[in-house]
Amino acid sequence: MTFTLYIDAEKWRHHLTQTVDDYTKNECAVLPVIKGNGYGVGRTRLAHECTMLSLSRLAVGTVNELEQALRDFAGDVVVLEPFAPQDFQASALWQRLLKVHAQRIIVTIAGPHLVTATQSGVRRVYLEGLTSMNRFGLTPADMDAALREPGWDLSIEGLSLHLPIADPSLPAIATLETSAQLNSRSIPSRALEVFNWLSWYRELSVTHALASRVSISHFTPNDVKLLNSLEQVSTFDVEVRVGTQLWLGEPKALTAKGTVLAVHNLDKSHAAVGYTQADSHGDASVIVVSGGTSHGVALAAPAPATSFRRRGIAIAEGFAQARGKVRSPFSVRGRNLVFAEPPHMHVSMLWNSDDSVKVGDELSCTVRLTTAHFDQVIGLD
Repeated sequence: MTFTLYIDAEKWRHHLTQTVDDYTKNECAVLPVIKGNGYGVGRTRLAHECTMLSLSRLAVGTVNELEQALRDFAGDVVVLEPFAPQDFQASALWQRLLKVHAQRIIVTIAGPHLVTATQSGVRRVYLEGLTSMNRFGLTPADMDAALREPGWDLSIEGLSLHLPIADPSLPAIATLETSAQLNSRSIPSRALEVFNWLSWYRELSVTHALASRVSISHFTPNDVKLLNSLEQVSTFDVEVRVGTQLWLGEPKALTAKGTVLAVHNLDKSHAAVGYTQADSHGDASVIVVSGGTSHGVALAAPAPATSFRRRGIAIAEGFAQARGKVRSPFSVRGRNLVFAEPPHMHVSMLWNSDDSVKVGDELSCTVRLTTAHFDQVIGLD
């Protein structure tokens, strides 16, 4: 029962190198993000790729991913989820890892926790600013108050900003003059939001010892180029966190396939299949293929209906499901097969009218790689 990710290593690694180069030629450091399922490839494999790219640090999503990263990678590790002392289980893990690796761990602070972080053994931190994402972060006033609180002893490595993927819907007007060549109202909202934060952060640096570094998410090389053209930004070292764009940015290099385990020809006397005894409705056979819910098959995050096209797709899929004709992500000769019933834990049952499909064949599968788990990954060894 093998569900496999095939990687065209040459094409994939060319993309990795090109992506890093696109940022570095704009005087920007790349912070590769390795979190969750390792974007389908696996976190250990991605850490190895970071070493091959000669990158000095990487980022993980949570403290629960930190220990593995410290084993797999020799450089610094940034933890993106903010330090939360009220999470007692996480706090115990923080303290255990910090006792040995404090000089390699960079912690994100997004609340009034500088003193508690110091007491827990933290040495290096990013201060996260609250952006239009409205997820985690300190306002400029809260950041100033946290820095003025006595009793902390930390190296402030810089400012961390997590931006939305879409351009902020309420563009801010620059708090300071941006450039003699650029009008602030012509600057995209995302770049302007970063610029405003850097202006506030610079003011905080007057009274506090803060490193002139900013770490930004969801920022393209062109965004970096524009930001660096603004006069007040030239004193900052810019670092961009890159995850999906780096690891999954060359989809033609990544192919998921499931192995055909059984093909059952159907006739009128035996036309019902599966747990639900679904009727074949005239299909010639049912295929059993590797790839089920445990692999991430047919799992999808909710998609906002932001356009008429998306709404139309949602309506069409609803009608198809009501008729029992839900398209699967598995395909034969470019045609998606229909699920006979919802996927099982390790396999899927599919209606089929193509008699060329044989046991042992592999069917291509379109799967969301950020939620996929493969039995094997082939191509990198």
